[in-house]
Amino acid sequence: MQMKKSVLLGAMIAGFAGAASAETQVTLYGLIDEGLIYQSNKTGDRDVSRGDIGGGSQSRFGIQEGQQSGSRWGLRGTEDLGGGTMATFVLESGFTANDGRNAQNRLFGRQSTVGLTGDFGTFDMGRQTNLASRYFEGVDPFALDFFQANMGSAFSAANTVRYDNTLMYQTPTYGGFTFGGGYSFNYDADLGGNFRTNENNRAITAGAMYLSGPLQVSLSYDQQNLTPSQPKPKSAIIGAAYNFEVVKFGLAYGYTKDGVLSGQFLGRGSGAPSENGIGLTNGAFSWDGLRINSYLVGLTAPIGAVSSVFGSWQRADPNKGLEKTDIYSLGFKYDLSKRTDLYAYGSYADGYGFVDGNKVTTVGAGVRHRF
Repeated sequence: MQMKKSVLLGAMIAGFAGAASAETQVTLYGLIDEGLIYQSNKTGDRDVSRGDIGGGSQSRFGIQEGQQSGSRWGLRGTEDLGGGTMATFVLESGFTANDGRNAQNRLFGRQSTVGLTGDFGTFDMGRQTNLASRYFEGVDPFALDFFQANMGSAFSAANTVRYDNTLMYQTPTYGGFTFGGGYSFNYDADLGGNFRTNENNRAITAGAMYLSGPLQVSLSYDQQNLTPSQPKPKSAIIGAAYNFEVVKFGLAYGYTKDGVLSGQFLGRGSGAPSENGIGLTNGAFSWDGLRINSYLVGLTAPIGAVSSVFGSWQRADPNKGLEKTDIYSLGFKYDLSKRTDLYAYGSYADGYGFVDGNKVTTVGAGVRHRF
């Protein structure tokens, strides 16, 4: 009798486990990107806003992780709640593959969200990227990666800007159109926080995208409300890409006002050149009356079934007597399999960091594996 009860109990547990697995799914995923890099920079002698800054040059060669994509691992899960509604979560942690350290000094610094999705659209709450960093990945030939070749070098709002404490909503896709908007109640907890919401650094992100067949059109708007009583950096970007099969062509224009938005390279982030007089083009700052016009022209061409070559020119053209930044980039990718690829790229920037005479060259190659 005891044996029969044990068999029955085991069958019941197996049945419940099977039912649960049919309704709930959790996926472990990630990627590792490692390679070699050469970087050199020549520092300009003068900067209109800082006076004499020295000049000089320096270079480095060595192993560099995360050139094509930042190394990461994560958990992604869904639960079927019935009626077409699902609970979702994403926990994603970045790391530096060359030394195994945490990349964002947080447990889940890349993304930490929970939400609901269904016929009504998708709601997500937590730390997540802004909409410009999602909607322009298909316009930029470098997919918002590859260090200074990244479109975010000239369009700071598209440089993988992550906001803490964010409520985000995106509509379902209607006839190829998707719309979204988000509000961060305190966009960087590392900078501290206050009890009163209006005493925190807050942010607004909004966007729209049309994607149908070979055509993509994207639009975004971001604004950061900084305390206490600082100018409010804001950015609008419009862009489009069309795939002619033999070549994919991309264009973008952006307008930034009253500062530069804080993105993934706030401070001396991974891949940043030395601070010896060189600030990254999108190092965060506010400046009342500053205006920056940004432009991108990009091309991607397949070479056979498993490789492609891609390139872009981008410009960030500011007022206030600052130097315009031009960046010329060329890349190549070869797929060894669906999960593993080899890549190589080169990028040259003139007027980097809006400083006359700043010139930065980056050449890299590596391997990326996704799991």
